[in-house]
Amino acid sequence: MPIGNLDVPIIGKNVVIAVLVQSHILFAAFIIGAVLIAGTSEYLGMVTKQPRYERFARSLARFVVLLFASGAALAITFVLALITLFPVFFSYLQNIFFWVFFVEAFMFLGQIIIVYAWYNVWDKLAYRKQLHVVFGLIAGFFGLMAMTMIDGVASYMLTPAEADAGNVARTFLNQTMVPLNMHRFVGNFSYAGFLIAGWGAWRYLRSTREEDREYYDWMGHWGLIWGFGFLILQPVIGYGYLKGIRESSPEAFNTIMLGDKSWLFLLLMIWVAIMTIASTAYFVHKLRFTVKPMETLRKLAVGALGFTALFTLLNIIPADANLVPQIGLTFLGGEDTQIPLGDMYPWKYIGLIGLMLVGFFVAALYLRATATGFRWGMASRWSQYALITCAVTVVLTMVTMGYTRETARRVDNDPGYLIYNCITLQQKVVSENCPAVVEGEGGERINTINGERVPGGE
Repeated sequence: MPIGNLDVPIIGKNVVIAVLVQSHILFAAFIIGAVLIAGTSEYLGMVTKQPRYERFARSLARFVVLLFASGAALAITFVLALITLFPVFFSYLQNIFFWVFFVEAFMFLGQIIIVYAWYNVWDKLAYRKQLHVVFGLIAGFFGLMAMTMIDGVASYMLTPAEADAGNVARTFLNQTMVPLNMHRFVGNFSYAGFLIAGWGAWRYLRSTREEDREYYDWMGHWGLIWGFGFLILQPVIGYGYLKGIRESSPEAFNTIMLGDKSWLFLLLMIWVAIMTIASTAYFVHKLRFTVKPMETLRKLAVGALGFTALFTLLNIIPADANLVPQIGLTFLGGEDTQIPLGDMYPWKYIGLIGLMLVGFFVAALYLRATATGFRWGMASRWSQYALITCAVTVVLTMVTMGYTRETARRVDNDPGYLIYNCITLQQKVVSENCPAVVEGEGGERINTINGERVPGGE
């Protein structure tokens, strides 16, 4: 059997890789975000002397330790599957990023050692709390560095550097590495925060003891501050990332924004709309239980909820009636029927900017009320269901974002790439040195290796 032609019966090797990678990311993103949230919470507990921060940090650290083995097993399984099913591609990728993979392996090892040490010496360092807090933050730092290494590889696959493939620094710091890394850094906090809020809500609904109800009510609030607080940063970061894709891999950008896969962006905005509206509704409800009555803040939050719904509506209106052509979901003539309010400019920009500004306003109102304190354990059931909805939706958001980025390289399968303009899905190398290109006259993109025009150039 020729190298690289091994396949998986029925489902195919692409599905196997997709399932393994997506599962691993769901574990890894939570671990990175949770370690940093737990470390920050432990520090706040040390400074404020509030025991709930210490209880929360230790419980979250215990969960991370239990979860780590599963995430690591998925990572190893994914690498083995990639070597087996895509040997030509992996060999090429390893040659380009040998030092990046080498550093990532040591960062991963360092994270394992520090995370387990951090949890196991919790009691032993009870009287040296500052040192113990440093352990947690260092564990988070190692996780971030490991993520940064992988982001360099992932971004290169979609936007290969306009330089020789042997240029380690340039291939790592390719055109979208920084915005992708920022996007995932912020996303890890938001993802972990929403999941923590959802778990706190679930435990609140099942608790009968007053002390537990107060604690889990606070946990839902604390998780949502992280989840929503970092979510509202994503529109501007996501815009920067998309701009980098458009300039470096125009055909890939057209696939996910203007082509048959453009419905993925609308689906993503639906998830963001659900999380934003549910979070804002929770904030409005919670303002009823401030220690010091703040009716004016609550009325402002109710108004902000209305603007949130308006701006989210602008984001989810499609550009035409060709919604999901892959399953025949079209109406009124399909792509020939244009919907004016669905245009990217100016309506989508207005929607994204407006959503971010209103989000900052709502967060500021809520943090202002948080400074005076809340009466815990009195939240309604529907407010806890809102938190659970956010937790479920953020998982769907992660899956949708991952699929959107990876499907962009398929360029509507004409052809599909493992590395854009370099290696196809069939592991055929179309550019041995990957797209090392420069701008020619009239904006034409020229391969610096052979002088030929690069496909997809403008």
